[in-house]
Amino acid sequence: MGIMPEHDLRQYLNIQAQETCRAFIIFAPAMAGKTALAKQMEIVLGAFRFDLQVYFLEQSDLSARIDRFRPKDLELILLGLDVSQNVVIVDNMDFLFNIWTPPMKREFMAMVDLRLKSPDITSKTFVFFLQTDPMVTGYRLTLQQRQQRILPLESFRAF
Repeated sequence: MGIMPEHDLRQYLNIQAQETCRAFIIFAPAMAGKTALAKQMEIVLGAFRFDLQVYFLEQSDLSARIDRFRPKDLELILLGLDVSQNVVIVDNMDFLFNIWTPPMKREFMAMVDLRLKSPDITSKTFVFFLQTDPMVTGYRLTLQQRQQRILPLESFRAF
């Protein structure tokens, strides 16, 4: 396996904020510290942490129709968030990603890849924290960009 390249999260976000397609994914196995990093980003960087699992638990109608909840539904919720922060962290979404079919996972990846664009769609940078999944790690982003947008958790230096 070799040494992972180390990214400084602030520097990475600054570069990503200049891209047209700003969304990216940080992945790691279950219980590897994704939420801990998400909470650090919230505190240290002032990012908005959107805990999708808590959101679902608070919206009983969503929980009742979880089997019909699609990536497009998630996209509409994210684009509808009324928050001032420029960085939105989507945390604890594995409960949803894990029940999606392969075509739905591909649709989610396409959303991250192409649809959360700036400035025409959103001015925000979206950071998705996900468990390691072959659909995520095997996905190849289609656009030319300066930096990789699907990264393992361990490639980031702690604050």
